[in-house]
Amino acid sequence: MRYLHYQVQAGQEDLVIVSLNEKTDFKMSKVRLLDTGNYYKYRLGKSCESRQAIDGAPTVILEPPYKGAWHVIIELGLPGEVRAVVEVKRRGR
Repeated sequence: MRYLHYQVQAGQEDLVIVSLNEKTDFKMSKVRLLDTGNYYKYRLGKSCESRQAIDGAPTVILEPPYKGAWHVIIELGLPGEVRAVVEVKRRGR
């Protein structure tokens, strides 16, 4: 499975903002937010829990449920080039 992987530190007071570049097929890509334990399950192809977005938008906002290390996974829907910028911002700023 091909995917992009980013690791961030974030908590309930933060938003994880994922911006995909214009060459990405937004409708076929899936963005997931996983904690470390679920990230390792994901890598092994096992069932895992994640917060995910499949909305076909170039920018996706994910909300971590608690403070910790988070893994942002961007699954490629179709073969091709994909680039992304992942930012953590405080809510309300």
